[in-house]
Amino acid sequence: MKIHLWRQLLSCLVLLILHIVDSRTYAQLAASQWYFGQQAGLDFRFLPPTPLTNGQLNTAEGCSSRADSVGNLLFYTDGITVWNRLHQVMVGGTGLTGSSSTSQYIIVAQPGNSYLYYIFSPSEYTQSAGFRYAVVDMRSQNGLGEVLIRNQLLQASSTERVAAALHANRRDVWVIGHERNSDQFYAYLLSAQGLSLQPVRSRDGFVHQSVQVIGQLKVSPTGRKLALAASTINPQQTQGIPSVELLDFDPATGRITNPVILPPARITSYGVEFSPDGSKLYVTDPLWGGLFQYDLTSPNVASSVVQIPAPGSGSKSGLQLAPDGRIYLAHTNLSAQFLGVISDPNRLGAACAYVDQGISLGGRRATQGLPSFMAQDLWNFTVLGACQRHPVRFTFPAFYGADSVRWDFGDSTPILSASASMTATHIYQNPGRYLVSLTLYSSGGQPYTLRRYVDIAPLPRVNLGRDTALCPGNTLLLTPTVAGITSYRWQDNSTAATFMAQQPGWYWVDVTSAAGCTARDSLFITRALQPQIQLGMDTVVCIGQTLTLRPRLVQAGVRYRWQDGSTAATLTINQPGLYWVEGTNALGCSQRDSLRVYYLTPPTIHLGQDTALCQNSEKAFVLDATLPGVRYRWSDGSTNATFTPPQSGTYWVTVSTAFCSATDTIRLQIYDCRQAVFVPNIITPNGDGKNDELKIIGLDQGTWVLNIYNRWGKEVYQASDYQHSWNAANLPGGVYFYRLREIKTGQQVKGWIDVIR
Repeated sequence: MKIHLWRQLLSCLVLLILHIVDSRTYAQLAASQWYFGQQAGLDFRFLPPTPLTNGQLNTAEGCSSRADSVGNLLFYTDGITVWNRLHQVMVGGTGLTGSSSTSQYIIVAQPGNSYLYYIFSPSEYTQSAGFRYAVVDMRSQNGLGEVLIRNQLLQASSTERVAAALHANRRDVWVIGHERNSDQFYAYLLSAQGLSLQPVRSRDGFVHQSVQVIGQLKVSPTGRKLALAASTINPQQTQGIPSVELLDFDPATGRITNPVILPPARITSYGVEFSPDGSKLYVTDPLWGGLFQYDLTSPNVASSVVQIPAPGSGSKSGLQLAPDGRIYLAHTNLSAQFLGVISDPNRLGAACAYVDQGISLGGRRATQGLPSFMAQDLWNFTVLGACQRHPVRFTFPAFYGADSVRWDFGDSTPILSASASMTATHIYQNPGRYLVSLTLYSSGGQPYTLRRYVDIAPLPRVNLGRDTALCPGNTLLLTPTVAGITSYRWQDNSTAATFMAQQPGWYWVDVTSAAGCTARDSLFITRALQPQIQLGMDTVVCIGQTLTLRPRLVQAGVRYRWQDGSTAATLTINQPGLYWVEGTNALGCSQRDSLRVYYLTPPTIHLGQDTALCQNSEKAFVLDATLPGVRYRWSDGSTNATFTPPQSGTYWVTVSTAFCSATDTIRLQIYDCRQAVFVPNIITPNGDGKNDELKIIGLDQGTWVLNIYNRWGKEVYQASDYQHSWNAANLPGGVYFYRLREIKTGQQVKGWIDVIR
């Protein structure tokens, strides 16, 4: 019982401590909702940020907005009016002494207080307005807020610049501005006790006269550098006037030292911003449309300046680092419904990847200004990888100076704590949106919490199917059944959406979704065995006999299909012809075998028509009675399948099986045609390659004219130089008469030809 009670008390104490810590720390999501320009806005709780079109603010330059620790909008202002989260004018939120043409306002939460916010408003156009502040109490009006204190004067004169930096104690805040027509910076300390009215003053390197009061003032992410745009929008006044200034800042004392003027002096600088790691400084030139970068790690920063290729929409004005680690650029061009984006601002030169039309504003316009924030409100941790069940790596810069950290990855996994490591790795089992928190602890300072949403994308569902077998000679088209895929990579490094498998083996594919998540599926293909289908040799059957065909090798599970479409295991026939059967096994593999069946009857046994022919020693005439599985007996008693007649005469052959026999006879007139013209008296143009054309022997000498007539005397063919090509094309079978004449000698040969089809 005591142990249980102690655990309850410990849990309550932990929750109380976490509440106290959260109420005293800054949060990155406080800068997640921007309202600026002509009713434009962006929501950085989403990646990429989504346009906000519900804002009421309409200003040329100065503006600021504030959200709570998880990114819910609290209020926003143009320095004159304050709107609450419902986009209504906040109670007491009118008549502030800012100017819509002033470049900067900033909202700062009072340290140690979760409901009081200060709005700091410099005004250089109205000299009597000076540098003032207002206080918003978010407890009032049922959480919609109320401006309790307005237009409280801090400095009688001011340029249009204001910035805020975290004190070295990681708790209090320095609010920094500059006097007009003076070389004096001032830094006011805002603490849990309120705003100190005695500023820390520092000497600048030059007097900020009327032409040098325009431009942004920014604090580096380390909190130890200031950058200031000190030029003019009048091109006639740029000669010899400083344009960009870099200074050192001491967050422990509020002192500003070591002012350095950066070239080129001729630019009309307006926007300045540091890269997230503090290594680069960016400057815009609205008059000439330029974007410049300085390398702050260079031994000679002044000579490191390069102009970033930035073609596009004319004038480029305000710069602002965002919670996503990119720098956004406002276009002065009133038709521009987008912001420019420096996509990778930590990289040198053109590698920073500036995109002129980097993010759409949903039909709204930005004009010159963007909201101002404390640098620490824009501290962020980077996320590498965002896929389900894959390691996601979190890291943050070393200059955040944490002695230890606590990670809360937003799911049910225990918090990783008590580590000074700048990296952490986590695996999310399920896709979705998670609010990740990083709390930084340092000796002598308050904890500092960074939060951001992380969207974990689902793994693509790829499916190649089950392992299978491939029949010899077949192929298998592998098609991943998955949607939303941007790339494929197969086991052979090919990148098509499908793959044709032709051999057994392992096959796999990696698919990558639009979110960059990769999944793999594989299958193994074995070699399938074909069924062994054998019908046997061609065979001869007697007249009236039936024959049952069946595969000689019977295998279990094989399905059969015969040439007539029947599917029985056997086929009974009673006609001659070519028969086949196809067997298919359970794996889908098929094989076919065929045989020819002859019935022992004419025309199966047929030596041909009685004929006259020409024969010599070079080309003997052969009678062929070949059939499968039979016995032969020729008129001379020989028993071969073929017979060569030696002379003119009548010849016969008897073909026998075990059950029947058949005989055929032929009468031949054989001539020796080596010394004379010989015209055969029969052709059989049936396309079998044998005796299809009229081949006349002895036409080697001379030119011979051939005329052929039907039985009514009508000429059906004529050739002036016959080349053995007549095949009675398009003529019916029957007897035709011919006349063959040699042109020079007048020699003639006449006779008849029998065309048998």
